[in-house]
Amino acid sequence: MAIEPFIAIQDLCHAFGRGELRKDVLQEVSVSFYPGEVVIIMGPSGSGKTTLLTLAGALRTVQQGSIRVDGTELRNAKPAVVMAVRRRIGFIFQAHNLIASLTACENVQLALTVDPAETAASSRKKALQYLEMVGLAEHSRKKPDELSGGQKQRVAIARALIRRPGIILADEPTAALDRKTGREVVDLLQTLARKEGVAILLVTHDNRILDIADRIITLDEGRIEETHRGMERLREALTALTTMLPKYTSTLSAETGEAESLQTLRLRFREAREPLLSSAAEFAARKMSPSLMGQARSLQDQLHDLALYEEALASLLLLLSAPPSEGMRSFGDSFFQSLEFLVITMAETAESPVYDGIDLFLQLTEDRESMMTGLREKYFDSVGGLEEAEKRYLFELTDLFTRTIYLMHQCALSWRVWQQTEPIAPEP
Repeated sequence: MAIEPFIAIQDLCHAFGRGELRKDVLQEVSVSFYPGEVVIIMGPSGSGKTTLLTLAGALRTVQQGSIRVDGTELRNAKPAVVMAVRRRIGFIFQAHNLIASLTACENVQLALTVDPAETAASSRKKALQYLEMVGLAEHSRKKPDELSGGQKQRVAIARALIRRPGIILADEPTAALDRKTGREVVDLLQTLARKEGVAILLVTHDNRILDIADRIITLDEGRIEETHRGMERLREALTALTTMLPKYTSTLSAETGEAESLQTLRLRFREAREPLLSSAAEFAARKMSPSLMGQARSLQDQLHDLALYEEALASLLLLLSAPPSEGMRSFGDSFFQSLEFLVITMAETAESPVYDGIDLFLQLTEDRESMMTGLREKYFDSVGGLEEAEKRYLFELTDLFTRTIYLMHQCALSWRVWQQTEPIAPEP
């Protein structure tokens, strides 16, 4: 069952001013935010980051498009509905917004005052639990001016979490903090996202914290681009699987005992592939931007084609290891040399998939497939006197070889999708 987004935004547009002073801030933005993920929003000043954050948090009125929070539509929603939605969202701001006259515990308790089911005693007990969660149990009685910047931000995080929101919206939470303290704060947010299943949506200019993100959204002139770190990690794992395959051919070329058996390699491949299946399916099922959607589908297709390719390759190597005659052994040797070259070339191309390399490999596999089809027809027409077992062997060999090359070609096609968007890398 696909995970449903906590916030789903579709074709969102927003503008400030009227007439000649009208400025379009967001243009046809479509994006979703899921439980347990950390999403960072970046972009130059005036690109619409804070506007998107406040619209997602039901702090602004939706002008055009759709925003659904936990299944509730915000556009044209009644004030009571909007207020109920806000209570399902936690907010963290750069300025902490703590009340100076209250202790850390009382600031956290304050978030529960609108809940009629809470008493002073129960809210205090919960506040202390959440302060302990963020590492401030010993500072519960201190007032904001007795706390460091990082400690104040931890109080704000505890206050945001105490109502058990589905998502936390954080606007520049590290801007007023030094590097070490800022790092501690975002690491805490990442941990909470994993443990509590809370989505974290974080606006920042801080390039030092990009590594915590599962997904990075870049806004430019009100339009959106996304980079999904989770899909990049899945892509890296698929590349590792692909680079394992040249070891398969070593099972025929190496002496006994110097290489892993084909059976062991197949088991390793399957064990490595199984955990990727659910991740690939989940990414492909999510409602993301068109560029990310293309990447997600390409990963799912690549995983499927790679599994078929591994099976065809293993079957082909088993066939090559048991020819019915010396004549077929010689014929098989020429197939093996060509196969080994293609497998190694594919693994090398997968490690650094650039346009030229991918195009060259696609051309290479396309030519080999056409050549093999023609060669098989020509060989069967010109060679006579073959035993039935040799004819069967020759047909299976050419059929499996052609299938293997076709699947190599299909895997390489999916690499092209990744050239359409460049990943966002943290600055040193």
